[in-house]
Amino acid sequence: MGYYHTIKMLLDFLSTISWPIVALVVFLSLKTPIKNFINNIKKFTYGGTGIETNLANKQIDEDSLAEILGNNPDATNLDRTLAKFSDSTLKSLEKIIENETQISTFDNPQNKYDRIYKYAKILILVKNIEKIHTLIFGSQIRLLQRLNYSYSESKNDLKLYYDDAVKMNPEGYNNYSYENYLNFLVINDLVKIENETVSITDYGKDFLRYIVEANLTVEKYY
Repeated sequence: MGYYHTIKMLLDFLSTISWPIVALVVFLSLKTPIKNFINNIKKFTYGGTGIETNLANKQIDEDSLAEILGNNPDATNLDRTLAKFSDSTLKSLEKIIENETQISTFDNPQNKYDRIYKYAKILILVKNIEKIHTLIFGSQIRLLQRLNYSYSESKNDLKLYYDDAVKMNPEGYNNYSYENYLNFLVINDLVKIENETVSITDYGKDFLRYIVEANLTVEKYY
C-alpha cells in the first residue's frame, strides 16, 4: 500500500507539470530527430482498415531507454542543443522550472540538486512511458493486464494475444513474429522471460498504473 501511495503522489505531481517543458525534454532526449520519428510512424488507421506495417517494424527497431541514453552520454550535447534556442525561450523555461520546483526557496545547494534531480526523473518517466504508449499495440497492453493479475504465464499460453491480433490485421503483422512482439516488451523492461515463462516487471506494473492514472487509452491498435 505504501508503494502505491508513493506512485499516486508522483502521478498527482505529474498532473501539475506544464507540458512545454515536457515537450522540450522529449525533443532533447529522442535518439532520432522528431521529423524522422514522425515520418517513420506515418499514420494510424481505425476500424477494419488496419495498421501500417512500418509501425510493427518500428517496434522491432525500438531501443530501450538505457540504450537511448547510452552508457556515457555526452554532457556537452545538452549545451549544444540548448544553444539552438533563443534566450527568451530558455528564460521562459527557467521560469517554468522555478514555478514547478521552487528551487529558489532552498539555500542549501544539495537541496536544490535533490529537487532538480527528482524533477528530471519525473520528466524522464513521463517521456519514456508516453513513448512506449505511442508504439505499443492494444493486444500487448491486454497481455500486460493479464500478467498483472497472474504475474507469470508460459509464452505458449500468451501467444493467443498475438494470434488474435494477426487474425484481425494480417497485413499489419506481416513479417512481424511473435518473438518480435514479445521482444518489444522485453527491451522496454515491461516483461522478463526466463525458461519460456513471461513475467511482468515492476516497471510493467507502473506502466499500466500510469496509463490508467493519466487517462491514456488502453483500446489501441491491435
